Amino acid sequence: MTKEDKQRVIGKVVAINSDRFSVELLSGLDNFNVSGFDDIHYFAQLNSYVIVPYQNYYIVAEVAGVREKDLNVPFSNPTDQILSKIQAGKFLEVLPIGTIKTNKENEFNFEFGVSVYPTLYSDVLYIKEQELDTIFKTNKVKERSCQDKQECKDGNCQCRDKYTSLPIGKSTIFPDYDVKIDIDKFFGSHSAVLGNTGSGKSCTIASMLQTLYKFDEYSATGSTFIFFDVNGEYRQAFEKVKENNDNIDVRNFTIDEVDENDNSIEKFILPHWFLDIDEWALLLKASEKSQLPILRNALALAVLFESGATNTVKNHILASCITQILRDETSSPSKKDRIKSILQKFNTNEINLSINCNGSTFHNGVATVNCTIENCLFIHFGEMRGIQHLHDYLEQRTDEGDFLFLSNNFYLPSYQSNQKFDFKLLENALDLAILYEEAHGNRQIRDYCSSLITRFKSVKERDDFNFLTENKSNVEELEYLYQFLGLDDPLISCAKKSQVIIIDLNSANDETVEVISCVLSRLIFEKLKTAKHRNTFPVNLVLEEAHRYISTDSGKVFGDANRVFERIAKEGRKYGMFLLVSSQRPSELSRTVLSQCSNFIVHRIQNPEDLSHIRQITPHISETILRRLPSIPTQHALIFGHAVNLPTTFKVNEADPKPKSDNNEVSKNWFKEKDFEIDL
Repeated sequence: MTKEDKQRVIGKVVAINSDRFSVELLSGLDNFNVSGFDDIHYFAQLNSYVIVPYQNYYIVAEVAGVREKDLNVPFSNPTDQILSKIQAGKFLEVLPIGTIKTNKENEFNFEFGVSVYPTLYSDVLYIKEQELDTIFKTNKVKERSCQDKQECKDGNCQCRDKYTSLPIGKSTIFPDYDVKIDIDKFFGSHSAVLGNTGSGKSCTIASMLQTLYKFDEYSATGSTFIFFDVNGEYRQAFEKVKENNDNIDVRNFTIDEVDENDNSIEKFILPHWFLDIDEWALLLKASEKSQLPILRNALALAVLFESGATNTVKNHILASCITQILRDETSSPSKKDRIKSILQKFNTNEINLSINCNGSTFHNGVATVNCTIENCLFIHFGEMRGIQHLHDYLEQRTDEGDFLFLSNNFYLPSYQSNQKFDFKLLENALDLAILYEEAHGNRQIRDYCSSLITRFKSVKERDDFNFLTENKSNVEELEYLYQFLGLDDPLISCAKKSQVIIIDLNSANDETVEVISCVLSRLIFEKLKTAKHRNTFPVNLVLEEAHRYISTDSGKVFGDANRVFERIAKEGRKYGMFLLVSSQRPSELSRTVLSQCSNFIVHRIQNPEDLSHIRQITPHISETILRRLPSIPTQHALIFGHAVNLPTTFKVNEADPKPKSDNNEVSKNWFKEKDFEIDL
């Protein structure tokens, strides 16, 4: 211990437990302060720090409690014990949180966690500014950002500095110190912003990015933040970003109708053929046992008949379904209507309403030759007179004795996403898939799939699904993805154009939000996985009100949507895809997603279930720290994780402008003149 250290001793360690020390203060420190060379140091404030020198490093401890204990000294006057505390011993309860060590360059570094404890009666010192600088990382803010250009390789690097840390607020204990996060460790891993409604979550996220984009020396033009803005808050928060920094651009999308004269916001669309089979099952609530196979076949049929596939497969499907209709017990008019409906939507050169059957049937009671399938369906006195000729045509054989249209060794091609087809065609494809299953003996399948058909009709007719069901024949997947990655048209330049992409889902219900977030996240994830230069294009998804669509309850309607985000949470780091999860109900969030978060910014949380959940997912955080959560004021938060040296309570920087999430001024809106007018 140096001479300077000896001059700032405030007490001795008198008790050591696995998670805390007891420190007895020296006599004469009645006011819990000491005059140092630089300032007057007050060392007994809760959540402040003291240090314990041990071997060649310092143990940093947080003050968790202050108490006193009367010493065994006789008093001449019984009232002295009550009125005077001069003879009382003063104690601090401190929690060890980390160590300060010197590196090879003789620089101080702070490391979270303590593995070696001090001995009994070790000296305890008040903390000084140099050590606070080390803890709060106020020294190293920038470093050279080499772009690996030719001049860099030649030793003439002229690249500018890049920022390594981002100030997000002021320490509540040490107001002169900015609380900074390590940019790589916060935005380069999954993080969570948690807190009750109105505690300031959206303002925290907005202020962080507003601060990031105020860096003008070397703008974060390579960043990509995609907001699933379920409350319509963030468009207002980022409307002035372009004014503050010309290098940064914000792009806004909405599922609502767009004013043609408003160029600041674009209509959001999602081509339905981008959905994979699991996402179709989510959309249509298809049960796994019976409805999912039918849905898979229907999608394959829709793609098959929309594409230029060979007629062999199509003929087999049509022949199987029509013969099944001809065999069932419904009336002839019903059979005619069903067959005509199918052949109007699905047909080939060999099987269609106008094809010549090369047989004879009756038309108005008169025998005709070389009639068409449509003539075979003619109803005469309630009976389909040409039914046998239609059977013969569909079941005709080749010279080798094989069926011409029907086949015993047939397998329907599997459905693959990104194959275009008309959304309305799927309704008939579902009927065709059910008929095809009935042709193989499953007589109850139509009853099992009734809810699937009803759900499809509902989606088709609802206006809030127009973003999905409207025809988008010219949209290609790569072009579609590039607009959400902030890139220019791939046919032009692929240049980075936008950094913040906001999808306004304020008017969307939960199922719509889940479909959009699930599909778009999967498409981006798959694109980053196959990128030529892996993990060089970071994408951050901001999941606002994440408990609505990343639920821990698998019994919810869209519970399976968790799989996409859980996969991103577990594998996204390898490809440069990161989640920023914002929620007021952490107990309802997917445990897998939350457990993969490396950083937490926690605002006020009072619900016992949510507090218990945070305790379970953050076992390295002490109970003392978590006890602060119910009493944190608005615009204050507790941050802990890999991006900061130690858990810190801080006041969040002001967001300017704020997101559209202000509290209602009830008294202002209540007390007004009678019969005042209001426009809703």
